[in-house]
Amino acid sequence: MRSTLSRRLNLAKIVLHELDKTPTNRTQLEKKATRKCGTHASFESIFHFLKENGYLEKTAQRHRAPYRITEKGRKLLEGL
Repeated sequence: MRSTLSRRLNLAKIVLHELDKTPTNRTQLEKKATRKCGTHASFESIFHFLKENGYLEKTAQRHRAPYRITEKGRKLLEGL
């Protein structure tokens, strides 16, 4: 059985990898990530952590603007 930490790191890796390919809105990102690994609750937790710590950001100030990976996020992705 995989540890909680391992599952959370894998979900963070999936989220960052998807954003590294192309900026994506939150809903589409959640659908892609939870299909591969995790639940809505685990996605929300990881997404909030990544956003608050500067690993991803909105592309614009619009309400439904896509998110993109930051340089800091790319470095984290390389380490995962």
